[in-house]
Amino acid sequence: MSFSFPILLRSSAIAGTALVAVWALSNAWPIDLYQAETATRTEYAFGNNWSDLFLNSSWAAGVALVVAAVVIQFGAGNRAALVIGAVVGLAVLAAPSVVSVPTGLAPTTTGVAAGLLLSFAVSAAGSERSCLTALVLGAASADFARREVDARLGSPRDWSISLGGNSATTLVPIAVLVLVGVVILATLKWLPPLPARPPLSRSAAAPIAAVVIWGVYVSFGDSASSPGQWVAAVAVTVGVVTVVALRSGSDGRFLCAGLAVAATAVNDVIWSGWWLAPLALVGIAAGFVMARRIPSTVAGCCALAAVCVSGLFWDNTVSTIAYTAILPVAAAYSFLSTPISDPSIKALGILLPVMLAVLGFSALGRRPSGVLMWVTGEPIELPEAGTVIAASSGAITLAALTCVTAALVSFVIGRRAARAVER
Repeated sequence: MSFSFPILLRSSAIAGTALVAVWALSNAWPIDLYQAETATRTEYAFGNNWSDLFLNSSWAAGVALVVAAVVIQFGAGNRAALVIGAVVGLAVLAAPSVVSVPTGLAPTTTGVAAGLLLSFAVSAAGSERSCLTALVLGAASADFARREVDARLGSPRDWSISLGGNSATTLVPIAVLVLVGVVILATLKWLPPLPARPPLSRSAAAPIAAVVIWGVYVSFGDSASSPGQWVAAVAVTVGVVTVVALRSGSDGRFLCAGLAVAATAVNDVIWSGWWLAPLALVGIAAGFVMARRIPSTVAGCCALAAVCVSGLFWDNTVSTIAYTAILPVAAAYSFLSTPISDPSIKALGILLPVMLAVLGFSALGRRPSGVLMWVTGEPIELPEAGTVIAASSGAITLAALTCVTAALVSFVIGRRAARAVER
């Protein structure tokens, strides 16, 4: 018991911080960028200045990745600094319940908080399979937890045009933040020596990729872009991730998994229920078992390609089974099929499904439908919360090809690793 309890406590802290970080970033839905693309020009509408481009999940996740990379680089090996950073991150996420945080600053402050939490999670996870599983479990469960809590308590996604500059709200329930904070503090003395500072050349790759991906998204990944521009945006994004993966050694396969999981955002089930969360947990457990017995990131990415293809059968049994049953298994299997040591690459892989909004929110044909609302007498068009339409066959095909590309890159990385061992 004396051996298992510290591991359980450490895994709980890792899973909890990853859960909260991705939960908060997932609630930074890019509704504001969509609104900025409309022709509406009133004092209540976004789209009137360059800062409006920062109001989206891609920006928040990019900030999180840069913060995580900086903290990992300068706080590596310092357990106290990473724990304090994680607690500060929780406090920042809880701040809107105590002080007024303008909605325009909310995505940035959320990104900073998520970065502090992720720097703790990926550093504490190390390369141990059990802790890596906790990291993936926490991050993968975030969206399911968010949907269920938002459905019962109301969604805090209030970064929209209708606020007219009001203050943001807390994106994750205070009770969850407090519980995770207690676990983090309790695990301080049980943390093993943390990884040393990674080479700057490796650490710099993750934030550079984040900046490029965000720039591509705000430049081309919107409803005003032509099909050619959108395809080019996806191609550039995939190219950037591929280059970073190939330069990251065997750790690059983790990025391939993140890229393939991000591509599945091209579609989704259009309804939700309480049973989705336990089904996802069962799927993640199955993926963990498969990854231990027959590890293959290549096979996992191919399974994720099949999930994308199921979007051609919109809103029926095929897509429902694919997205509720197969996706959790394939995602966990892809992520856990290879050990990973570099915390910066680990953070990038975990955040790719949130960052690559161009593959999901901006996919051709899959954007929020609009409803006409009135704010102080001004007519404006707002996306209806949670409403999407099916992606076009072209977008689904490109998403599937993205997964296949991730599989091929993972295969190349595996062959390189095998040759290095033979030498």
